[in-house]
Amino acid sequence: MNEVYTLITGGSQGIGKALAEECATRKMNLLLIALPGPELQETAKEIASHYNVKVETLAVDLATLDGPQTVFRWAEENEYRVNILINNAGIAGTSVFNTSDIYYNDARILVNIRALVLLTRLFLPVLNRHPEAYILNIGSLSAYFSIPYKAVYSASKAFVLSFSRALNIELANTSISVTVVCPNGVETNKGTYGRIAAHGLMGRLTKIDAQRLAKIALDGMFRKEEVIIPKSINRILMAMSRLVPYSLKRHLLKRSFYREVKVTHIT
Repeated sequence: MNEVYTLITGGSQGIGKALAEECATRKMNLLLIALPGPELQETAKEIASHYNVKVETLAVDLATLDGPQTVFRWAEENEYRVNILINNAGIAGTSVFNTSDIYYNDARILVNIRALVLLTRLFLPVLNRHPEAYILNIGSLSAYFSIPYKAVYSASKAFVLSFSRALNIELANTSISVTVVCPNGVETNKGTYGRIAAHGLMGRLTKIDAQRLAKIALDGMFRKEEVIIPKSINRILMAMSRLVPYSLKRHLLKRSFYREVKVTHIT
């Protein structure tokens, strides 16, 4: 078996599906990992028939303790040669931490942090067998801010950013490069539409659709960029935020993201 595969977690919907389609346009064979459900097989069938690439699937919940190991064992047992790992699976959301459900928070830690770290560690030896290999982690612009009402989510993405940059330094003398992409709002489903809309004009200006994000992310990954922040307006906002006093910044963040609480009816 000489074919190589790109493994994408959360590959059946949203950003993951857009990434799968973008990979397929580049004639990359795919291993799609997602929660059990009809969307996974539907996405795989659609991509395989439309783009004429190989698409294999595994339905698994990465929030389970043996989820990452299940993915790795499946790839090894089937001798899929993975040269690109895309850690896309993640759970967003808005909550008032004081009244949030403990399992709500645990799920974000298990998927956004634990699964990403374990999958990366498990597949590193596999990736290192190739003359060129890539890891693409899906982060968020929220990684750069301490966001109220998204306390666990923004902290998890800060972890992804820090972990990705540190690992890329460690792997500098190997065949593997690590890239993290940090978009602002991404339109993927009803929940994200509502959260983006809650931010009014700024939400509309800074958002990006999943298909455009996928192309930007893959282009940057193949250029071996360490960090990608899509859209110039988001890069400008990042630069401006460094000039804003923290006391003002925390006030603006609280006011802005409380709108998400009201939109999503979380108390």
